[in-house]
Amino acid sequence: MINFNDIGSWHFVSELDVLEVTAAANVAVSITASDGSVLLNGTYIPVGGTVRVYHLRKLLSPLIMEVTATFTITVSGVSKTVHVVQSQVAVSEAAADFLPSFFLSTVMSERDTAVGRKELLTMLPIEATLPTVQAVCSYWNGSAVVTAGKTVATTGMTANTPFEIDVSAAQFVDTTLGTLVGYTVTCGERRMAYRVRQLPTAEVAMLMRNAFGAWEAVYFAGMTEQSPEYTRETALVNGRLRLYNLEETDTRKCYTGSLRPSGVTLTRDLARSRDVVLLERGVASDEVVVTAVDVKHTSADNDIADMTVTWRRSSLLSARLVPVRTPKLFDETFDETYN
Repeated sequence: MINFNDIGSWHFVSELDVLEVTAAANVAVSITASDGSVLLNGTYIPVGGTVRVYHLRKLLSPLIMEVTATFTITVSGVSKTVHVVQSQVAVSEAAADFLPSFFLSTVMSERDTAVGRKELLTMLPIEATLPTVQAVCSYWNGSAVVTAGKTVATTGMTANTPFEIDVSAAQFVDTTLGTLVGYTVTCGERRMAYRVRQLPTAEVAMLMRNAFGAWEAVYFAGMTEQSPEYTRETALVNGRLRLYNLEETDTRKCYTGSLRPSGVTLTRDLARSRDVVLLERGVASDEVVVTAVDVKHTSADNDIADMTVTWRRSSLLSARLVPVRTPKLFDETFDETYN
């Protein structure tokens, strides 16, 4: 809940779920989108000197197509223009405090990654001065761990606009220093640590919009269970039973494999995401729909989380055929991370 007098320039949509107005007389409240369309317009009667407008998150959240959108809230002729940031979770800090200090991710602990995996971070620079992005990388040279700073490209970064950064491990590989074993990406106060490992090959990878509307990658290193379903419709025609319609749904169930806390957080973000696409060879491909999830986990010391996600392609023709051709030097099997 937030009082109208306390509304500033930046807020999570979850902060605005309940709008409170202190008033002795009837209050006119309206909310308009950046294109001028009216989302809410009504007059409210105070109870005990207070008016509360509920469930604004459900009104505003679907209109934030990516990370942020601008709305104008007007109360009894006083208007405030607000930059509203998507948030599918209740953040314990206000957006004005969170945004300069954290990347737009629910992951707050060290992540596991591998060379060849895609890693994305998104930030929303609301600071007075645009920050620089750097990576402090750790290398094992056979006898000791050495560190080196690497500059991360930030071309196109502008203030008050979400900025996506590719922080995949492949760009930090430096064989002259040794084997890359970890790196930490910093941007002002923002910090995200990665541990580079020899992880199992992931049969399936996905890109999803996380709780803040930013893209992040999720890899499934466990097995994949394929469960095609067929719907058949029959009728009697000229005394014979005929199959006149057949629908196939190619449903797959993917196991994450054992997860550290960061992997658990990412998978839970996938469970609440509406926008999910397959990630094939580092490139976004088919849109998919997650139909079921099992993200149960415990706090027991000996518990190793292993979650499942059931999904299908959004296309009505969900089954897919990939022709097998004789490999060529620069076809889709070429390893673009090779250096």
